[in-house]
Amino acid sequence: MRHEAAFAGPPGRAGQTGQTARPGLEVRVINLASAERRRAWMQDELAGLAHPWSFFEAHTTLANPRLRHDPARIRATYGRALSPAQLALWSSHYTVIADFAETGASDYLLVFEDDVIFDTGFPLDELMVLCRDEGIHYMRLFGMYYAPGAQLGFFHDRSIIRYRTSPSGAQAYLLSKEGARRVAETCRQVDTAWDLALDAFWKTGLPLYSVYPFPALERFSPTSVPMLDIEPLGPVDHAGFLRRRLGNRLGKALANWRLRGRDRAMR
Repeated sequence: MRHEAAFAGPPGRAGQTGQTARPGLEVRVINLASAERRRAWMQDELAGLAHPWSFFEAHTTLANPRLRHDPARIRATYGRALSPAQLALWSSHYTVIADFAETGASDYLLVFEDDVIFDTGFPLDELMVLCRDEGIHYMRLFGMYYAPGAQLGFFHDRSIIRYRTSPSGAQAYLLSKEGARRVAETCRQVDTAWDLALDAFWKTGLPLYSVYPFPALERFSPTSVPMLDIEPLGPVDHAGFLRRRLGNRLGKALANWRLRGRDRAMR
């Protein structure tokens, strides 16, 4: 990957680019007002962050009027209903992103959920320069599961990965202004879990880049976003689920095939 600040030479040998201007960053932490313990965790944890940050009071329902909610479509896409907490999570993340896309004064948005442990010494400024120079609009800083991907280079002593499928989880991620605009445009239809919608790169046009090892970890604590039990789908919903699943697989495969050239260029 031809990027002097992060990719010249072996891991750990970062140079400097000719560009000195640092992109601006807005940091939002999604937190329920009633989750006082988690709020205290994040206040203590982010006290050492070099960037200003603020809490976003999480929604408790699907509160954003821009979002379209069709339970039948959700069952046909996700294979089950979304719980009220999952709907509220979607509404919270979408609102943070859409507000930033429309009125944010910074170049990048960093979103945290309130159950993460973040390395506040991680060089966010340099990562934003990398994203700007390489045209990366969505950078994951966390993933729940192993997912196959292509290693494209190094950022200091970490790898830069492009995932071919979602590693799940939306606990920590970075979006450019353009990335936020695309998410706000393409994620208005609630039809699956939020993290899967955010990672549907064949729909959003935002490839799944990440640094690994992740600078954020999920704190071990009971989930505040439980899922509903799976109920058997009726024949119509089951047929729709299979059709949409096949369409997503084909869209994902085609997008990954098209991204091979970009992968080679970035290496």
